[in-house]
Amino acid sequence: MAFGLVVRSHEFLNLWNLQVFVRNPHPSLREMLTSHIVTSGIYLIGCDGEIVYIGQSNDILRRPLQSLGKAYHQVSDTSLQWSLALAPGERDDLDELESSAIRAFAPRFNTSIPSVAKSEGRLPQITAMAPVFQLPDRPCGACNPQNLKQQMERAAADPSPPWRRKRTRRPSAPVPKAPYVPPEEIPELTEEEHAALLADYGVPADGDLVYPINMCRDGLVVTRDGEVLGIWALDKFHCPSFTPDGAAEPLMHHVTTGGLAFQIRQWYGKLEDRST
Repeated sequence: MAFGLVVRSHEFLNLWNLQVFVRNPHPSLREMLTSHIVTSGIYLIGCDGEIVYIGQSNDILRRPLQSLGKAYHQVSDTSLQWSLALAPGERDDLDELESSAIRAFAPRFNTSIPSVAKSEGRLPQITAMAPVFQLPDRPCGACNPQNLKQQMERAAADPSPPWRRKRTRRPSAPVPKAPYVPPEEIPELTEEEHAALLADYGVPADGDLVYPINMCRDGLVVTRDGEVLGIWALDKFHCPSFTPDGAAEPLMHHVTTGGLAFQIRQWYGKLEDRST
């Protein structure tokens, strides 16, 4: 066996195992997909005398097996026989061939068509076909001329084939939005409430100043060395702000006291750098 066929045969087994068929592949299937009979084109997946999926690919080994795995696991009866057929096609022709085939046969697992405008063109010409599973070794019959004719007749008589249903699905009714309710007004903090919050969030001012920036319970912001940098306060949402000593308005805000202390520390460090 040529080296290229050995590589493709090994790739085939890896792809087969990924689909978790738990059944052995038919030797004819491996030979068809690894022998370069068709390198790009249309593939038709058959199940129990019916084409159930049609696709196109420029990698005729990988893509058909992936599609076969998806279709196989949507059919509960594992005793059915499956087949795979290939039809060659150039890259520029694949949309027309696939669209026309999907429209003509309306496979149950094709819910869209690549190009509706090209869906009444040429049909793919099958040149290779193989059973998918080794046992039971009986013909699938999906590409039997009589079965193909009957499936085309059923598709032509179906006013809502699978490939059309997805496109004509009506959008679901919009979910009514809840009316806007403005938030209740939060009253400003009284002096007593503010003092109580400072006591809850602040650190004692009568003990050791253990932090680089200490936001004390009396509202002062003091460094570890005892330098007063300004005052801090809490708004009605309990978010702290810092006003430097001598300033009329807050310089910075944060959602937590720890985050604000870090900002003050960075700000104070820059002031020290400028003074040196």
